[in-house]
Amino acid sequence: MLPRPLTTFVAVLALACAPSVHAGPINDRIYPAPKVALTLEGAPNGTAAITVVTRDGLSLIGLALPAQPGRPTLLAFHGNGSSATTLMRWFAPLAAKGYGIVAAEYRGYSANPGKPSEPGLAADADGFLAYASGLRPTRLIVVGHSLGGGVALGLANRAKLDAVVTIGAFTQLREFVPKIARGLVSDRYDNLAAVATLDEPYFLIHGTADETVPSPMGSALHGAAGTAHREGASFVIMGAGHAPTGEHLATIIDEINRHLDGAAFDAARLPAEIKLVPFGETRPINP
Repeated sequence: MLPRPLTTFVAVLALACAPSVHAGPINDRIYPAPKVALTLEGAPNGTAAITVVTRDGLSLIGLALPAQPGRPTLLAFHGNGSSATTLMRWFAPLAAKGYGIVAAEYRGYSANPGKPSEPGLAADADGFLAYASGLRPTRLIVVGHSLGGGVALGLANRAKLDAVVTIGAFTQLREFVPKIARGLVSDRYDNLAAVATLDEPYFLIHGTADETVPSPMGSALHGAAGTAHREGASFVIMGAGHAPTGEHLATIIDEINRHLDGAAFDAARLPAEIKLVPFGETRPINP
């Protein structure tokens, strides 16, 4: 199953002018957490459940797959209605290429204790980063999808990473919220501001047919990265929706990994539907 669109909570937030509406139901719409415990069904061979302890004392279950020798590890954060199990299935083509994957699971998700919030997910991200770093990976690339893009960018502003990649990331959470209700939403996930302060390479993936996070939001993040002279590029997938195929992601991550090794971008290695636009540019190098 694909991550539930963030826009599902907009209709509920529109009722926020009513005195009876409280933050609890709104939080539930922002974080429609699956309640079923994580499973290894459908995950790549070698995947195992792991436990991390957050700085506020929560024990969280996630999933991890060791990297093949010499291959990078991906620390991955899923979208608001998804799970680590779904992410591991989605990233199977990356696992087949030898990438290690640490699929973080959030508090309040998949039978984990706690209640999700922006500060809470930040603590969760820090805990899974400590676990992934303890594996002593050849390279650690942090990847975030949708809401997870906000988690990944927040982590990048607290810790020095080898690289950060977002897939279908939005500009700010409140852009999805009617103005009348924004005062009730404390979580911000201000990705525009976060991009401007990154000190590691950044790579942005967005589909032109994304109906959950419209592609102009990806363009805005691309523009912010260019204005801030960030190292990296956007990979625009023509016709792709909110969750591009795992095969497309594997191709893009391979190209990112080559670039991190010092190689120049090589658009010839990409299929025609993936357009590569370096930050600071407005046209793809492979039109």
